[in-house]
Parts: sequence; C-alpha cells; structure tokens
Amino acid sequence: MRKVLVVEDDRFISAIFSLFLKDLGFEIIGRCKNGAAALEECRTHRPDIVLMDIHLEGELDGIDAAEIIQRECEVPVIFISSDTSSEVIERAVITNSYGYLVKPITKKELGITMELAYYKHKADVDQKRREQSFRNYISKAPIAITIVQDGIIRYLNNLALDLFKTHYMEDMVGTALADFVDDEFVEVLEDVLSDDESEEIDPFHLQIKTFHQKPLRVMVHASRIPFNGRSAFQFGMIEVSEYLASLDELNKWREAALTGAGPVLLINHLFEVLDYNPAFREYVNPAFDMRGHSVFTMRPWMNIDRGALANIFNQKSKDPVNLTIETTTHLLKCRGYVLNNGQGEAEKILVVLREALSKE
Repeated sequence: MRKVLVVEDDRFISAIFSLFLKDLGFEIIGRCKNGAAALEECRTHRPDIVLMDIHLEGELDGIDAAEIIQRECEVPVIFISSDTSSEVIERAVITNSYGYLVKPITKKELGITMELAYYKHKADVDQKRREQSFRNYISKAPIAITIVQDGIIRYLNNLALDLFKTHYMEDMVGTALADFVDDEFVEVLEDVLSDDESEEIDPFHLQIKTFHQKPLRVMVHASRIPFNGRSAFQFGMIEVSEYLASLDELNKWREAALTGAGPVLLINHLFEVLDYNPAFREYVNPAFDMRGHSVFTMRPWMNIDRGALANIFNQKSKDPVNLTIETTTHLLKCRGYVLNNGQGEAEKILVVLREALSKE
C-alpha cells in the first residue's frame, strides 16, 4: 500500500482528500497545514507521494516546500490548488512536480494522477540510479573517457581531465570537442560524429590540444551510448604521443643506418653533443670526450655552420636536411634528421655521414 502525505490548510478539503485516498487504496501517513511540518514529516516517514496545496500558512509556501522535499527526500509532489495564474504555474513547473490538479477535483482524476506520478517518479529514480552508476564506473575507469553529445563535451572523468591538463570540469564541459582538436584532424572527428549508420566504430587517431594548447596524439575508442535520455558518444582516449615519437625516431635511425656511411653524431636542441660512434670520432679525432660540449666550441676539430644547424631545428618538414661538417682533415657531407619529442617539438638532430672529402 502506497503511503501519502496530505498538505492542506483547509480542514474540510483535507478530509475530502483523505476519504478519496482511502477509497483508492492509499495509506495516509499524515496531514499537515504548513510547509515546515510537511518537510519534517517527509524526513521522518518518507511517503511515496505528497499532495501539496500551494498557498499555505508560514514562511514556506507549497512550492518552496516541494522543492526542498524533492531535493532532499526524492519524493514526488503533486500540487493541488485553485490558483491558475501564470506566475504560480511557472514556479510549479520549475520544481519538476509530478502533477498540478485544479480544485475542485474528482476521486477518479486524483487516482489517475497519483498512479501516473508514482510510476513516472519510479522510472526517473531508476534512470538516475543507472546514470549515477554509469558515472561512478567511468570515473574509476583506467582510461580517459569523454562523453560528447551533439559535438559538445558533456562529461569527463578524472583521467580525461588529466589528459587535457586541467583540474576543473568547468573548463571543458559545454565546449565543442572540435575546439580541442588540431585543425588537420577535425574532419576525422566530424566524420565519426556525423555517422549515424555504422554499428561499430573503428579506433582512430586524433591530435588533440590540451587546455593550454599543447599538442597530444591519442588513440580513440568510440562507442554510442545513451546519456541523459539522448544518444551520445563515449570516447576512450589513450595518449600515444611518446609511442609515435619513438616509432618515428626508430624509423629515422633505420633509414640513417641503411643510407649512411657509418659515422653518426647526435646533437640536442641546445647544440650539445649527446653521443657519437667510433667511426665519427676517427674523422674528428678530438683529444677529449665530446659528449656534453657545444658543437660551436670545438673548433678546429669540428666546424658546423651555426645558421644551417639552427635551420634544421626550425624547419617544419620531416624530410632530412643536407649538412656539411668541416674537420681538420675532411669535409663531411652529412644528412640531418630531426627527432621530435611526444609534443611534436624538435628535440635532437641525428647526423649521418654520406660522403667524406679529403682536404689533401
């Protein structure tokens, strides 16, 4: 038997409602005359439904009391009033009430409204629980998850916030995901978001931008999900920036090994020697270990044009660049490969000898 709380300051009308409810098979757990008493009854007895008059005695009218009851106790409220003014109706709508009956009412009308309110509220609570369970699940998921609806970011878990380098949900929610995607990859994203036919979405790469506009490469696993009662996309993102940078570096080392003549020199973005092989040392023949030294401080053992070296770091092309190194005995015709880090920034130059011309 479903429990009902009647909130009505007119004793005669309250008695009529009570008779109706008993005939309809409901249990009346209490009758109140004001909003404060109704709130206390709901906190104590947790009714299944509240019948609420709007114009009540005291500081809380029926609408104010209903708003607190629904927020704190999750109990559906049905308003009963003779007031049909637009101002009152608008306030009632904002509270998300489960019905508005205009006095006088019939027993049948009351019964139908009560049943509809009960089952609609039950469905709403079940949906809320499912969504909360889903939110808890993705919040604890081991990968970054972003929920996108109509192209707009609606939710991110903590790992997604970490991925985009922000601590605040407000920085991201409500903005277009495309705003955080590199221009070159926007079309890839739009193709996924606009495809309403494919049941399965193949994993794809995106280059995204963090909240502070730093580039990152991610592998995206996308799926369609319901979110707040509507279709949305769930994007699971795994950062692969360092992996792709390492793969690119490996490919350049491989190309260098296959096309070079043997000697190899590695320089960082500060123009310091990171490493070199014995074959390169034979051409330079310094009296000390060159590692950690700037290439511009090692004349006459090795002379590299400063401008040419700087241009290699600044150039956007991924193609190798020709470079000449002058030693005491040779002119070394080399090829320079730019090695980028995970953020796409030039980090090192791999210098490989192609041809050695003797000065003699």
